[in-house]
Amino acid sequence: MINKLVRKKSKPDDNSNLIVFYQDKLVLKQESNEFFLNYQDLKNFISVNDTFLIGYKDNKEIYVCKANTDVSKYDESISLVDLRFILSNLEQDEFLFISRAKQIIYWNQNAQFCGVCGKENLFSDKEGAFYCECRKIFNYPTISPCIITLIHRNNKILLGRNAYFPKDMFSTLAGFIEAGESCEEALEREVFEEVGIEVKNIRYFGSQTWPFPAQLMIGFYAEYSSGEITLDEDELEEAYWFDVSNLPNIPPKESISGQLIRSYIEDH
Repeated sequence: MINKLVRKKSKPDDNSNLIVFYQDKLVLKQESNEFFLNYQDLKNFISVNDTFLIGYKDNKEIYVCKANTDVSKYDESISLVDLRFILSNLEQDEFLFISRAKQIIYWNQNAQFCGVCGKENLFSDKEGAFYCECRKIFNYPTISPCIITLIHRNNKILLGRNAYFPKDMFSTLAGFIEAGESCEEALEREVFEEVGIEVKNIRYFGSQTWPFPAQLMIGFYAEYSSGEITLDEDELEEAYWFDVSNLPNIPPKESISGQLIRSYIEDH
């Protein structure tokens, strides 16, 4: 069970479990791929004053924190992994814990000081947020909303590839929602900016937390309306219409992009 609010006053004890990161890498037990780690084994490598209670699992408290050194150098059973590489091995409840943990770490790194007076922020367990006494404005965990959309046209779907993708990997289009925009307005703008086409009949699919570093991906289907593919080369290297019976490599089913594509194929 994940806590609605992040807590900091409560501190881990020898029965608590930790989700630990070191320099943006997840600390993992090699043989079991276990990332719920025992506090007793790691207490010499963390600062107890910089831990956050994020929930409970099997009647144990789950905390998140950063290690203050590379634990793998002191324990051969420990390794450091990029979270993206283990997504396909995670159950849904594990993904939710990991996602929340990573986003709390990201938020903690960037909310230490007040942006107005420069003093160190305090933490409110009641609000689950940082704040400064100079104005008492709360700084809650960062969430960056993004639209992600599968555009369809008859029996084809539009997929693109940016420079960070493998050469044969194509995905749905996505982009951040700007201030003052609705999800639908952001979708129409992003699609036109990236590939130069207009869409209609926008339909909500679902959402997914995405901790790279703190996105909330809001998924939609959209039907092609008009225009020809014209790439914004700062955003995409390639974009094509693909027949649903002859697709390139697509993102894994654990990502909302992969879910959008697979769900559409199943319905058609």
